Amino acid sequence: MQLSASKSCTYGSQLPEESQPAQFTTDLHRRKRVLQAHYLSLQNDNAERELIFVKRPVAFSGKTLSRKLEMGVLEVDPPCFSATKGTSLASDSCPGTFSDLFVRKPVLPVKDDKEGGLAPLDAEEDLHRFHSSSDKRPVVPSGRFQGLTLEPPLLDKLRATSEDLSLAETEVILGSIKENIIEGNLKTALEQLESLPIEVRINSDILSLFLKQCGKTKSVHVGRRIHNYIKMQGLQHDTFLGNHIINMYRHCKDTSSAKYAFDDIHRKNVISWTIMISAYAHNGQYELALQLFNDMQKDNVRPDKVTVSTIITACSNISARDQGREIHQMIIDGKLESDVVVESALVNMYVKSNCLEEAQKVFDSMRSRNVVSWTTMILAYAQNNQEKKALNLFEQMEVFGVIPNEFTLVGALSACSRLRSLADGLNVHGKAVYHGYESHIVLGNALIHMYSKFGHWDLGLKVFSKMPMKDVISWTSMLDAYTEEGRTKDTLQLFEEMNWEGIIPDKVTFLSILGACADLLALEQGKRIHASIISRKLHTDQMVGCALIHMYGRCGSVESAREVFDNIQNHNVHTWTSMISVYSQHGLSRDALILFNEMLKEDVKPNEITFVSVLSACSHGGFIAEAFRCFNSLKRVFDITPTAEHYACMVDVLGRAGFLKEAEELLKKMPISGDVVIWRSMLSACVAFNDTQRAKWAAEECIKLQPGYSAPYVMLSNIFVAEDQWEEVARIQRIMDINGVKMQLGKSSIEIKDKIHEFVVDDQAHPQIEQIHAELGTLSKKMEECGYVPMVNTVLHDVEEELKTYMLKYHSERLAIVFGHMMTPSKSTLRIVKNLRMCFDCHCAIKYMSKILEREIIVRDSYCSHHFKDGVCSCLDYW
Repeated sequence: MQLSASKSCTYGSQLPEESQPAQFTTDLHRRKRVLQAHYLSLQNDNAERELIFVKRPVAFSGKTLSRKLEMGVLEVDPPCFSATKGTSLASDSCPGTFSDLFVRKPVLPVKDDKEGGLAPLDAEEDLHRFHSSSDKRPVVPSGRFQGLTLEPPLLDKLRATSEDLSLAETEVILGSIKENIIEGNLKTALEQLESLPIEVRINSDILSLFLKQCGKTKSVHVGRRIHNYIKMQGLQHDTFLGNHIINMYRHCKDTSSAKYAFDDIHRKNVISWTIMISAYAHNGQYELALQLFNDMQKDNVRPDKVTVSTIITACSNISARDQGREIHQMIIDGKLESDVVVESALVNMYVKSNCLEEAQKVFDSMRSRNVVSWTTMILAYAQNNQEKKALNLFEQMEVFGVIPNEFTLVGALSACSRLRSLADGLNVHGKAVYHGYESHIVLGNALIHMYSKFGHWDLGLKVFSKMPMKDVISWTSMLDAYTEEGRTKDTLQLFEEMNWEGIIPDKVTFLSILGACADLLALEQGKRIHASIISRKLHTDQMVGCALIHMYGRCGSVESAREVFDNIQNHNVHTWTSMISVYSQHGLSRDALILFNEMLKEDVKPNEITFVSVLSACSHGGFIAEAFRCFNSLKRVFDITPTAEHYACMVDVLGRAGFLKEAEELLKKMPISGDVVIWRSMLSACVAFNDTQRAKWAAEECIKLQPGYSAPYVMLSNIFVAEDQWEEVARIQRIMDINGVKMQLGKSSIEIKDKIHEFVVDDQAHPQIEQIHAELGTLSKKMEECGYVPMVNTVLHDVEEELKTYMLKYHSERLAIVFGHMMTPSKSTLRIVKNLRMCFDCHCAIKYMSKILEREIIVRDSYCSHHFKDGVCSCLDYW
């Protein structure tokens, strides 16, 4: 008997008069009421629903069903539990009215905790009970019986009896259950559901709503109880409810339980298959999704557009290009449905497979294109070094009247960044403002990144300041912008603000802030950040480990860098190279070479950067033979073509050893043209050994390659000053003016109690400058008593020697050292960072300072790190 949905779902609907027993009005206490269950086929939107409903009488005369009758103690016909034949109730006395009658035993996959709450079972116990509960439902034969107990005593504890509730009360509870489900009070709704009498049957719409909310809130344990509830009624085979169960598990990422529910459905429709395929795809089980799609076709179920777009997405995520092409061909042949969503998925699949030409063909063949298809192609070209095509598509999109979304604008901004086209970037920014996307987080992050690439950190800061909401990417993008511009102090300050705002840094944030700590030698702040990294269990990550090694190495804490290196579980070429580089920078050449040999024993292939560090270590240690052995093995053993940096290292190796003629020959014979790095190495060697002729030659080559860089002019001027050739000094000064070269102001900084103090030459701005000058004066006298003589010939000004001495005395690094000596405990290590190359006089003076103050002083200038201790520097007076 087919019923409409409206009739079957109405509480208290009446039986037809002809279906009532003949003695219904005469002998109410001795009659029997027979209720028959029917399968209903309901058409609800896209789903063909199979529901089991029970015909209900309007009222029962006399008293309601008693618990004794329910438990089968009286001599009456028992309830008959059957999913296929319905449920019959027999009673001697049965007054009252019930709505949507249900007879069920709840099998609960949870335990009650001490406070009455719901506590999940253990995983194995949960699954065992859940998947076996419905198989143990009793089917009692009709007929009369005595003393039969249908259910365990748990029913008495969890449910009210039918004597306790009237029809109105039941309907109030059902309404309250629905309200609690809608409001998200799933625990309360579940408790109310389980408190209802055993005879009350719940409408499938309420159960489907319950399942929807469980999926939405990821409440898998509550969802399992509802699933178990449905299985107790034998409704797990129903297509409509089964689809909702699968969808609930899909949202909860429980594909195994979803597959159980899928297999329970007797008549699977296209929605059933699609939801299950989507569950696999969204959980990353793309191979299973493809397998299920094949099973669907074998079962002669025609996929719809949603199924096709879902399976194409699965193909794109596992680079299953061949399967994707087969599906594409089936669409062309008309065997599968298609629309703009399916075609956009095809475009995305070909893009992810690096088949841009095929993606473009699909895109061109689309009858209608939505914003997703346009955005996919724009992002594809922007990410595959075809930025001009991306921007052309962006312009065509506007011509076709398609309004871009924030991801379209992000793709266009990415293309502008790669093209280094500020004008196009400003144009895209203007369109973002016009369409109202400027305040969106994703677009704001892209704008900050683009402006930082152009060096306009100030424009990025304006965007950052206007963003109403900022995520960790927003803060990290701004930190990167400051770091790229060398505004390391601003970077650390912004990181502190980020912490105050309660934003939790991610791995990329740590990489950025550790770089800033390394640049400023902010060791104490670096240590705190290291502790934060450990608390987030990122210290074993290879990228973070490299950043920590670099930070400790730049700050002069070689032991801490090695400790980080040893704590990294799985080393790669980058971690090995980082540690070798630290040893090389600090003049620990033997340690660097030992570690390099250990790396080779571990069968880790070195890269170009590894050999730069190894050759640099050979240079600092004077290992000429080892340097040539490594250099010759580059191409022969490791198939690495030597670069300009490798040749620069070899020039430095020969130059440090005084083999200037051999270095010159190497420069002339090398197969590549020398860059500024190579000529700087040659110039440094010539200056160190007072080879004026070769120094002039090297300086001129440096100036040709990089006319705006001041160091070659200064080094060449030092040579002429030493020879008292002031006319040549003046000539070089005129060349600098013509080339627009400006002498960069020397700055030195030191970290004291988490604060960075910065000094310039003859600084007068520091609040404690008077005490610093007085302390420096006292220290200078002690230095002179120990034999220090100022190198006035290094001053590039033709002034009196007394003034030259004064000018040398108040260089920024000396002021920073004296201030550190005043503010830190005695004999502790001082760490100074200078933005320029340290002059020869300061290098000599700091050696005396380290001996007099009995401190280790680490000065990192623009060339290398100097470790001063007991009057000796780690660079051996060559840098």
